[in-house]
Amino acid sequence: MVESLPGQPGSLVSPFVSFVVNIGVCTEAHRDVGDRDICLVLSIGQYAGGALALREPGLVLELGNGDFLAFHSRDTTHFNLHYKGSRASFVLSTDRAFTGWEDTDNGWSGNKFFH
Repeated sequence: MVESLPGQPGSLVSPFVSFVVNIGVCTEAHRDVGDRDICLVLSIGQYAGGALALREPGLVLELGNGDFLAFHSRDTTHFNLHYKGSRASFVLSTDRAFTGWEDTDNGWSGNKFFH
């Protein structure tokens, strides 16, 4: 996916396109409807609590410092519980809209000045 971008990109998060850093965040229950496939969440910090809850499979996962989880964030309602301490998470995903880039360079594929 990332390889289809112009300018010979080198992505630190390949094969994903998006990289989000959440610092000190407790999320409400949600689905990331714009995500394409899987989402990878890496939890870091010195904290207690903050489990990641996945509603449909009925899982509550205590992710410690350096633990990660891959799941379908588009199809799974998820949120994290309250915690004490310092906590952050790295979230890697690819947006479904990126398919337009892969297929037609978002409509620019026929432009002779683009490539």
